Amino acid sequence: MIKNIIFDIGNVLMTFSPVTYYKEIFHDEALTEKVCQAIFSHDAWLKYDQGVLFMKDLYEIYHKEYPQYQTEIDIILKDWMKLMQPMKISFSLMQRLKKEGYHIYILSNISKDSADYLKANQSFFDWSDGCVLSYEEKIVKPDTRIYQILLKRYNLKAEECLFIDDNEKNIIAAKEMGIHGITLDHSDQIETYVNTYLEKTTC
Repeated sequence: MIKNIIFDIGNVLMTFSPVTYYKEIFHDEALTEKVCQAIFSHDAWLKYDQGVLFMKDLYEIYHKEYPQYQTEIDIILKDWMKLMQPMKISFSLMQRLKKEGYHIYILSNISKDSADYLKANQSFFDWSDGCVLSYEEKIVKPDTRIYQILLKRYNLKAEECLFIDDNEKNIIAAKEMGIHGITLDHSDQIETYVNTYLEKTTC
C-alpha cells in the first residue's frame, strides 16, 4: 500500500519551460532555443543544481563558451527563476493527498538560489513532511544515493512510496530502489495518473 507521495518540483509542482518563457522576451524562437539549450542543457547547470557551482561561475562559464549570446545569457541568468510558475492542479492534488492521510515529500534537483526563491514565494514546502534537495546533498538524480538519503532520513519503506517526476531516467532509478514511479509527461493529467495508480495499488 502506498503511504508516501514524493514530488519532484520542475514540471511537477512548478513549470519549467525556458523556451516558452523566453521566446516572449527575445521574439525569436530559433535564437531562444539555441540560448536555452546552451544554458539549461550544459553540464554547468547540473553542477549548479548539485551545489558545486554558483551563479558567478555560470556567468563566467557561459560568457567564455558562448560570447555570441552574452546579452541573452545575462538576461536569463539575472531572473531565470521567474520562468517557474505554480502548477495549480498539482498544488491542489498535494493538499488533497495530505488531507487524506498520505505523507508528502519533495525530492528535487534544484539550486540553492531556486530553493530559496521558492521557499519565499510558494507554500508547498510547508505542506511537505520532508524534502531532499540536490544542492544540499551534492548529489543529483538519477544517482540512486539521493533516493537512499530520502528513505533513510525519513525512515520510509521503498515499496510504500510513489514518486512523481517528469524525467523517465529519474523514475527508472527510483524503481531500481523499489520505489513506485510515475513519469509525468502531461502535467494537466497528474491527478488522473496518481488517482489511477493509487487505485491500482490498493485493489
